[in-house]
Amino acid sequence: MKVHAIFLLFVLFSPSFSEENKGIFDCLTGPCVTVPGVGKIQGSTKNTQFNGREISGFWGIPFGEDTGGANRFKPPQPRQQLNDGGDAYDATFLKYMTGWWNRVCPQPGVSLKGSYMDIMSQEFPINETHHTRGMMGTEDCLHLAVFTPQLPTEQHGNPKLPVMFFVHGGAFTMGGYIGSGPGKLLDRDVVLVEVQYRLGPLGFMCLPDDEAAGNQALLDQMLGLQWARDHIEHFGGDPDRITIFGESAGSASVTALTISPLSQDMFTQSIAESGSTLSSWAFDSSPEKHAREISAHVGCNQDNAKDIISCMVHEKSAVEIVDGHHAYYLEERKQGRLGFGGSSLCAQTHGTKKFLTKHPREYIIAPEYKPKPAIFGANKHEGSFVLGLMWNAYFTVNELQNDPVWLRHYFASTLLEAMGLNDDSGLVFEMLIYTFFDSSDMGDWDKMMPGMVNLVGTFFIKSATYEWMKYNSFHDVASYFYSFEYYGENSLWNLLFAASGSPPIPRGVTHGDELIYLFSVGIFQLSDQDWEMAWKMINLWANFAEFGTPIHPDHPITGIPEWPRFNEDDGSKYLALNVESSVRSDYVKTYANPDIQNFA
Repeated sequence: MKVHAIFLLFVLFSPSFSEENKGIFDCLTGPCVTVPGVGKIQGSTKNTQFNGREISGFWGIPFGEDTGGANRFKPPQPRQQLNDGGDAYDATFLKYMTGWWNRVCPQPGVSLKGSYMDIMSQEFPINETHHTRGMMGTEDCLHLAVFTPQLPTEQHGNPKLPVMFFVHGGAFTMGGYIGSGPGKLLDRDVVLVEVQYRLGPLGFMCLPDDEAAGNQALLDQMLGLQWARDHIEHFGGDPDRITIFGESAGSASVTALTISPLSQDMFTQSIAESGSTLSSWAFDSSPEKHAREISAHVGCNQDNAKDIISCMVHEKSAVEIVDGHHAYYLEERKQGRLGFGGSSLCAQTHGTKKFLTKHPREYIIAPEYKPKPAIFGANKHEGSFVLGLMWNAYFTVNELQNDPVWLRHYFASTLLEAMGLNDDSGLVFEMLIYTFFDSSDMGDWDKMMPGMVNLVGTFFIKSATYEWMKYNSFHDVASYFYSFEYYGENSLWNLLFAASGSPPIPRGVTHGDELIYLFSVGIFQLSDQDWEMAWKMINLWANFAEFGTPIHPDHPITGIPEWPRFNEDDGSKYLALNVESSVRSDYVKTYANPDIQNFA
């Protein structure tokens, strides 16, 4: 019996022993794709959350070479071919999840409270040997994930599905694609690509030297986007229909990709959720100053830029750089500054590849700007998360929360100074106080809190997102604006402050909450109403990716009115996304009071 069984296996699989089909056994447990110039890749089969649709997923595909050693701070290099088509590269879910914490780009680890890793470890536990590490990840981190509902076949060819290319958020200092599962979006016919990129000073060190010229992280994103354009047809995608989208720092990245001469022709349209490069935290106007300050925290105090770079590359580990940067931005925030210096975009003066050479505003108003259809938006209470960070990093460490004089006279001016706004006359200060607060409430934390939430949310997220959308609309391309206002049972708030304790601030519809309804993670238990909201979100986004408009008769969405293009001459209309969604006008009027409803 054993002899017959062995013989049968030999007959069935004997072609696998030929050189042409070497490695066929490794594709028996999951989908395989052979990509010319890349190699054979094996993934895993998963099911979507609405309809249980079977999809193919490929995790941890390297698209760039190791960014450590001599490559640190330099533009990324395309990855060499993974294999010759014999034994497949293991891009399975199991392989990725057994060591995801070592595959993200270097960032603060789970021992640093409130980090992205601390959040994700609740769903995907880290073994105890790694649980106290101050840094997570590796510099060999330029990986991406691809999810598809339909792989090409010899019989049916390439379905040429629209592609959605996601850039994660995380303040440019943390994050990865692990928390952005495809289980919701891929109930629609789209191919989803998610990219990792260098973070913190490793991704943004900007000095007047070709060896560390800045914007490395954006060049990483661009290389991942180029990989998708070159190879996505082998996963069922259409390289001529790529929608880039992102949230927070990912949203700022998306807007940067739309203006850089290097990347603006690499996609067809975009979705920017909560942020743009016009945000004060997204663009560094003093990059050399901040690079030198961070280097000093790491222990590289040389005067010459080349000597600083040499020290940072040859004498310091990624752990030392991450730890030094962490200490730097905590000290900055304690002093009432943003702490984003040295870890955001810059105007490059050097470099073999110059992603940006001037302030983003100069690009978007320039005649050579190539506008494309886009969706922009922000969440109703963006400021609750921002104020929560300020509570932990500034208010409490300086014992200001109970100081009525400081709250009354210095809160707004400190915010202005942090954002680099010179207000010697006091005019802006008085206008802010008059707009966002009732004078009788000044000096009382509890009474001022709603105004503070609205003020910091407007300054950090809302205004910059809205302004970018407005500039885009000037060029007469389809531009849509939304306000996400659904208050669900779940929120990222519960996770982001889980380790450090929730500040005494109502979460509202806070920063990042819309991601719960676009992606599958597994942390949240959704109600029927939550699922209804998720179905609306994925169809709006997928409609835009497929048709160039969020509302389309081929995929009607119950409970969503017609979403008009933004037009200042037609009431500046936008969509308020909620259980009962509605079209409204004059979004700017909601800055001071998000509950104002200006129905169109």
